[in-house]
Amino acid sequence: MSTKNDNKENEIITITPGDISAIIESHDNRLRWSLENKGHRRGLTTPLFLSPPGVGKSEIALLVSGKLGRKYFDVRAGSYLPSDVRIPAIDREVGSSRYYGNDEFPFKALPGINEDDAICINWEELLDASLPMFKMCKQAMNDNSIGSLHFPENTLHIAVANGLDDGCMSERMPLSNANRMAFYRVQPDMETFQNWLAEVGLYPELFAFMRSNNDVPFDIEPSKWDGKSNYASFRSLEEFGKLINTDLVKVDGDRRTLKPVESDRLFKAKVNAILGYKATGKALEFLKIFEAIGSIEDLLKDPKGCKLPKEVTKIWVIACKLAGEATKSNLEAVMTVAERLTGRGGFLGTFVAKSICNQKPKLKSEPRMVKWMAANAMDIIGRG
Repeated sequence: MSTKNDNKENEIITITPGDISAIIESHDNRLRWSLENKGHRRGLTTPLFLSPPGVGKSEIALLVSGKLGRKYFDVRAGSYLPSDVRIPAIDREVGSSRYYGNDEFPFKALPGINEDDAICINWEELLDASLPMFKMCKQAMNDNSIGSLHFPENTLHIAVANGLDDGCMSERMPLSNANRMAFYRVQPDMETFQNWLAEVGLYPELFAFMRSNNDVPFDIEPSKWDGKSNYASFRSLEEFGKLINTDLVKVDGDRRTLKPVESDRLFKAKVNAILGYKATGKALEFLKIFEAIGSIEDLLKDPKGCKLPKEVTKIWVIACKLAGEATKSNLEAVMTVAERLTGRGGFLGTFVAKSICNQKPKLKSEPRMVKWMAANAMDIIGRG
């Protein structure tokens, strides 16, 4: 968490994407406490996470919901009109008109949803909603119902949105709603994103790129955006990682290598479409360095005596190549070089080891890897 002081009278307290889980769990605890001790949920606030596009708010909400044991429903508030959500129709059995909810809403009457179920409703794009839709969302979050249709009592409401100053043409929230919301301004956080990249292990080249170009994400001024080009966010950077995997990566047995960028005449256009021109220049420069370093076979022939570069970018490229080149027969040499990059117990050795385990699970049980993991257990779990 961080605190930003714009001036002495205006203090903006922000959180990072890595804090969202703890915030949602805090609101979940308040809901459960209210139900157990007060017998109702009235008076609870709804957490609203505000951030630039592409930070990863919704994905985190989905993961946390599963961790809390809640059935998850994603409702695109910015894409609906009230008529899409609650429709007045005649109930012929009782001879009167009533509201029927959209089938994606978890009303107790719908199949698979029981009155005592634990539910999480994520109101997506909340500030993109029209004013009539916003009034409907207000009733849903405050009263836990739409018209006469009630959600299960144990329903946790959360909301995500892009802020008014993020160039998204969002609506201003009515003041009457504000006191029923808990506002959390989410600032992009490189450390959280890099930790996630290291954890999933699917984008080693992207991870190496980010370690040496950590100024790339959200290098944009919304007020000056031209309205017709992309920019680098955590979302678009992951897409760049997918592009590398599908269009450049070659896998031959256990070896993972990259084809030359020049082999695809449209590659620059593809990257520009995803990241925008500012980040594209840095991304292609990184890939050129990746190619220029070439084979690391000479390093593996003399793992203890070979000369290693000092430049940060080149070191990360070598670490990435080590993970890609690792096989059963050269694992000892690979890990020896990896440990030399930053010293025994260094973070680059951890990166290489995690990348190998994620990309090549069969190598986890090799004696050299088992030995390394035993000696660096705290680094592996992030407490080194």
